[in-house]
Amino acid sequence: MDGTQGIVPAELTLGVADIDATERFYRDVLGVELMRHGDSVRITFGEFTLVFEHAPPTTRAKFELGLRVRDGAALDVIAKRVGATTYDRDGGGRALFVTDPDHYTIEIFSR
Repeated sequence: MDGTQGIVPAELTLGVADIDATERFYRDVLGVELMRHGDSVRITFGEFTLVFEHAPPTTRAKFELGLRVRDGAALDVIAKRVGATTYDRDGGGRALFVTDPDHYTIEIFSR
């Protein structure tokens, strides 16, 4: 057994202060397809779902979300949209960092 006990990441839920701002950021700025359901926003990546709910975190912890895009051209589109500069990533590929409305750090990268 590999120590994971067959556990596979399926869902991560993060509290946010303003669900509308979160929805706009991920949909309009990053260009991610999402589903809004009441006070939550769901983004599905294959079998993994990222859920944002209106529940402001009481204490900010260092948290970084990594999102992979299909290629460098897709990364360039996002970089232009958010006004960020890409950099060469250790291990290959390029990446950029951006911060969402609740100050979660997001590394968007291509390989």
